[in-house]
Amino acid sequence: MFKFLNLLIILLFSSLMVYSQDKGGSPTPFSPDSTIIFESPRPLINAKDNTNTKTSGWGADLLLSDSGFGFGLFLHTYLSENMLAYASLYLSGARNSDEFEELVIDNQGFYTWQVRNKINRIFKFPIMLGLQYFIFKSSLSESFQPYITSGIGPTLIVATPYTVNRIPNGEVMGWFKSFSFADTYTKFGGFIGLGAYFGSLSSNVLGVNIKYYYVPFGDNGLESVIGLPIQNFGGVFLSLSVGTSF
Repeated sequence: MFKFLNLLIILLFSSLMVYSQDKGGSPTPFSPDSTIIFESPRPLINAKDNTNTKTSGWGADLLLSDSGFGFGLFLHTYLSENMLAYASLYLSGARNSDEFEELVIDNQGFYTWQVRNKINRIFKFPIMLGLQYFIFKSSLSESFQPYITSGIGPTLIVATPYTVNRIPNGEVMGWFKSFSFADTYTKFGGFIGLGAYFGSLSSNVLGVNIKYYYVPFGDNGLESVIGLPIQNFGGVFLSLSVGTSF
C-alpha cells in the first residue's frame, strides 16, 4: 500500500514539472522544450547550376578521323542553362584511301620510297559555328552532361603538290617547298553530332564527342591519289576536348 502511495506522489509531482511543447512564436523567459530551428550556414540544395559562375570556356581538341589524326581549338559560351554556343577550328589531312609509302620505280627509272600515284597533299581547316544542347540535364548528375550538337561554316581546303608538276610517281617535292605551289579552295558545309562533358564545367572542360561533317567539294572533286577524287571533305570525327572555363 505504501509503495503504491509513493508511486502516486512521484507521478503527481512529475506531471507538475513537465512542460508542454511550444509551437514556436515569441520566446518565453524559460522554455526548455520549445521548438528549436537550426539554419544551415549554406544552402543544402543549390538552386543554381554552378556553371552560372563561369559562363565560357576554351581549349583544344585531339581528333581522329578516317584521314588520320588532327587537332583543333574551340570556344564556347552559355546561352541558357541547357544550351551552349560553340565555335571551333580544326586541322586535319584529307584522303579517301589508305596511303602508305612503298618502294616504287619513278619516271626516271630509279627506286624511291613514296605513295604510289599520289599527286597532292591535302589539308582541311573546318571553321564551324554551332549549338550544343544538353539532354537529360535535370535527371543526371553534374559530373556527366551529355549533349547533341549541330553547326555550319566554311572549310578551307589546301592542296600542295606531292610530286613536281603533280606527275604521278615523279620526283617527290619537299614538304615546305610544296606550299609555294599550293592551291586553296573554300567550301561550305555543316555537321551533326553528340557527346558528353565529364566533371563540372565551372572549372575545367573535359569531354568526348563524335561528329559527322558534310563538306561537298562539287565539280569533279579533288585528287590526293590520281583517279580517286575526293567529293566530300567531311566524314566522321572523334575528338577529345580538354580546356578551362572563365
